[in-house]
Amino acid sequence: MFGAKDMTVKLSCGAEMYYARFGRGSKTLVMVPGLHFAEMKGTAVQLAYFYRRFAKDFTVYIFERREGRDENATIRSMADDLADAMDILGLENACLLGVSQGGMIAQYLAALHPEKVGRLVLGVTSPTAGELLRSTLDEWLVTAEREGLKKVMADSLDKMYTEKAAKRNRRLAPLMARLTRFISAERFADHARAIYTMDSRPYLKDIRCPTLVIGAEADRLITAQASRELAALISCKCVIIPNEGHAAYLSDRFNKTVYDFFKGR
Repeated sequence: MFGAKDMTVKLSCGAEMYYARFGRGSKTLVMVPGLHFAEMKGTAVQLAYFYRRFAKDFTVYIFERREGRDENATIRSMADDLADAMDILGLENACLLGVSQGGMIAQYLAALHPEKVGRLVLGVTSPTAGELLRSTLDEWLVTAEREGLKKVMADSLDKMYTEKAAKRNRRLAPLMARLTRFISAERFADHARAIYTMDSRPYLKDIRCPTLVIGAEADRLITAQASRELAALISCKCVIIPNEGHAAYLSDRFNKTVYDFFKGR
């Protein structure tokens, strides 16, 4: 479907990084997902179907973090890993979409490796780890260690969705847990702790490419205000999607907004 392939690139440090590739468009689109519980490897077909809107106009690359444990990971080191992967694959001047933690990574990438990024969308993300985000991470890390990622996924519904959507998704949670291939709790913890290191504010002035920040009105993890503050620091436009929580990046309106921006509309 859409030429979807599961791929791996070997980084300069010797670690490997999984990525999904699909689409046959002349433009390059790089996506960086947020903190997640599920294994990405082997999901290229599903990702291609979900993001099929982009497949005609773009060749899409969706990058995972480096494989294995990464106990000393920071958001900046993750951005350097991504820049290394893009360099090895010959990807430059790409459209770049980063959501949540992926948006944090994208901020560093655009500021410190500007040749890699032609246009930038930062979705439901912030320049620092705010108090609400930190307290949530504290809870998730304890839960992951004591009860596992299935419990973290169940507990995350209230933070990720609006109250109405969370109620609907709770009914599906047992099925979702059975179908999900979870990463290890230790790997999740490595990635989660990296968020505490986030502070891109000294570098945001170096983002020179056309940039759009998208926030969500009911975001109970990052907050809409954090999205507005990020846009103000970059001096770019900010769109706040109404009636959506942190998982706004799964909505059709979010992805249509991204598509239109990358097409220059």
